[in-house]
Amino acid sequence: MGSTSTNSLMIKLQPKIYDYIMFTFRILFIPSVCSQIPVIVICLPEPRGLSVEMLTSNRRFLMVFSLITAALSTPPDIWCQIVASLLIYSIIELAIFVALIIKVREEGWTRRMRESGSIEKKAE
Repeated sequence: MGSTSTNSLMIKLQPKIYDYIMFTFRILFIPSVCSQIPVIVICLPEPRGLSVEMLTSNRRFLMVFSLITAALSTPPDIWCQIVASLLIYSIIELAIFVALIIKVREEGWTRRMRESGSIEKKAE
């Protein structure tokens, strides 16, 4: 009978540096983007001249941003891209909602302070 060679049964690992780099980039990129979007949406608008109203009226651009981010950070599987895009877009919508609540609370606090005479009214 014949004998089997152990060389034919060995599995050879052929690591590719490009695959490793892309895998690492995707693992680091997705959480960093998802964690920074609420901070950007809540803190960036006021000093830069953007408003919550502007963000809500231009939601289509935010949807395109989430689609592009999902396309760049997920495998070329359409379902992964759709799920990632929906998650990113839901985070954006949640951040806009929180920014709107913060804005309403600040306006209410400022109005109450003006009515009580604690701060002066703006010259219009």
